Amino acid sequence: MTSMFPNADRVLASVLGLLLFTLNDVRMFNMLPREPHGAAGQTHALVLRLMGASEPVYVSAFDLAVRWGLVGLTVALCAWALAETFKRASRPAE
Repeated sequence: MTSMFPNADRVLASVLGLLLFTLNDVRMFNMLPREPHGAAGQTHALVLRLMGASEPVYVSAFDLAVRWGLVGLTVALCAWALAETFKRASRPAE
């Protein structure tokens, strides 16, 4: 398999990062309240769109941190995949 798809680990890592981000958004869309819930700390408004449905959800600071952390992870994995793909070959010693 590795001879057919060399270095597929980079692409797979990027896709898995995007999958984690998407699963977190689906969790937030389905499980978080649609009105602010001050006692639980869910006071930050987000508008999420899932398969054409756009609804506001209220998240806590922890949910925001997780969401932006997953964004950073996904961007870092994609940047790593691009950097490894376009890395220059080292020159042999003369």
